[in-house]
Amino acid sequence: MDISLSSRPHFFAPASPSEATKISLAASNTVYTYHCLCTHLLLATTTPLPSLPTRQNSLDKAHMMPLPPPPTKVTTATKHINNHAPNDHYGLLLSTKLVHTPEMLCTDAGFEKRYLQKCGRCALTVGYQLDWAQFQDEEKKKVGRRDDIVFLLPDGFVTTRDMVLGKSADAGAQKFGVVTEMVAEVKA
Repeated sequence: MDISLSSRPHFFAPASPSEATKISLAASNTVYTYHCLCTHLLLATTTPLPSLPTRQNSLDKAHMMPLPPPPTKVTTATKHINNHAPNDHYGLLLSTKLVHTPEMLCTDAGFEKRYLQKCGRCALTVGYQLDWAQFQDEEKKKVGRRDDIVFLLPDGFVTTRDMVLGKSADAGAQKFGVVTEMVAEVKA
């Protein structure tokens, strides 16, 4: 029996999508996952890291990823929690550990107060959040750590696909001084 002549619809190959139906990479329904150099899952986002804006006035050129607002209590009067469009950006830090004691950096523009985000397994710094005091134009009432955006350090993440294929983990690890070696045989 020829499968192409079968009447069952799941045997037919789907037609390639037209240009109008392709979803842009800027924000899609696809979830991109990223791991630390130690292969620990750290990040899930609907926007790939290279598509996120980068911090231009800093030496680290960190990717700026907006975070969702903190969860609120759902009542019958407030059921508009899921009010974002399906193609909006959504990103989550999954198993990072926030260092609650800020680190002060001296830059050309002055001082910068950073709250570090570290890998939950190996404690590699993979990102940071800034203090509200550095954003004088925005909401002067807020104090402490700014929790609506995280700055992700470049080369601190490996995509799940690249990790499975073993492609870029070694390149990123060498940049941070991590040496990996293959062991062919262990003799007792």
